[in-house]
Amino acid sequence: MSSSSLLPPPPASPMVPAEDEARDWAEMPSDALAAVFAKLDVAEILLGAGLVCRAWRRLAASDPTLWRRVDMTYQGDQLQTEEVEAMARAAVDRSAGTMEAFGAETFVNDELLRYISQRAPSLKSLHLCLCHSVTNEGFAEAINCFPLLEELDVTFCSLNGSMCETTGRACPQLKCFRLNERWSVLQSEFAPYEGMDDDTEALGIASTMPGLQELQLIGNQLTNDGLMAILDRCPRLESLDIRQCYNIQMDDALKSKCARIRDLKLPHDSISDFRYRAYIVSSISNLGSDFELDMYDDLLDVVTEDDDADFDDMNDFDDTVSDGGMYDDDFDI
Repeated sequence: MSSSSLLPPPPASPMVPAEDEARDWAEMPSDALAAVFAKLDVAEILLGAGLVCRAWRRLAASDPTLWRRVDMTYQGDQLQTEEVEAMARAAVDRSAGTMEAFGAETFVNDELLRYISQRAPSLKSLHLCLCHSVTNEGFAEAINCFPLLEELDVTFCSLNGSMCETTGRACPQLKCFRLNERWSVLQSEFAPYEGMDDDTEALGIASTMPGLQELQLIGNQLTNDGLMAILDRCPRLESLDIRQCYNIQMDDALKSKCARIRDLKLPHDSISDFRYRAYIVSSISNLGSDFELDMYDDLLDVVTEDDDADFDDMNDFDDTVSDGGMYDDDFDI
């Protein structure tokens, strides 16, 4: 017997998959692909996944359920205003009238809000933050096209006065309303002497939003009278946030009225859980030390993701916000 016959057989070569067994992502089932797309934001679909192949492009363009809830917060700082506005228009168009929620920061203006209002009659939730290019007139025109709206968040925009009454009359199903402003150091110093109190918005809420369940008015100028009116005329109110509303004096009458509110946040309560707390310039009496102002600078660095960011006053805040022009360009994919 030869020695070669005693050697073990050579190891089998690794299996190489046949060419026809390679995975074809274009053939991925549409329901599975839709589930993946649903986890992506608008930019990730329009600038990424939705361009991979013809099948993926077709799904991104033809499935309105992908565009039922559109969250474009933070993207106003990451892309050029014209580009992000074009993406918002594309999302609205692809929703084919089924959009139920839209949220954005900084880039929304009157023209874009009008565009949304004309094509999203089923909208139930609208979130606008730092959208200084939306005027009272533009907002009033658009809000009248959202009769099914249940949730409205207007934070640090330039809307005021009668907008609350206009909203309440246009949106009879409104259950959650957030109208947040920045109570400035100037207000803190001179409000008691210069009449810097205003119940216009509070009375507008009280007279037109009887079904309200949740109300957030951070930094509002309402007084005890305005708050009393809200508590009297909004019997379903369960959550009330009046932090930094320093015209409010919690006397015995107000404490008694507020006893039924399950979730109550008072003027001097902490704003640590407020999403946009970094943009607030607090009053001297609460946050006047250099240490605390430095803390807010650090928070802003995180929000803007800019290591060199340093904010000392309201002018610096305004400089970070795009004015937002008006564009008619369609998003081209």
